[in-house]
Amino acid sequence: MNTLELKNILISEISKIDDESFLSALKTILDSRSNSSKSYLTKYNEELKVAEEEIENGNYYSHKEVMDKIEQWKKK
Repeated sequence: MNTLELKNILISEISKIDDESFLSALKTILDSRSNSSKSYLTKYNEELKVAEEEIENGNYYSHKEVMDKIEQWKKK
């Protein structure tokens, strides 16, 4: 199935839907697709920068510390 065939199938199926909330949700998904790739990449890079700063400032847990915390939570 090629892209054109898939688009035609989707258009046909969408035209049969009468549920306004479902169509609204679908529109939200499609709207976010056009904005998400650039904003996602920007947000991802910002989060990486923050994480690197946290590590540089010593704000992290070692593997052993995490494992110890897990063991403490299990005991509760």
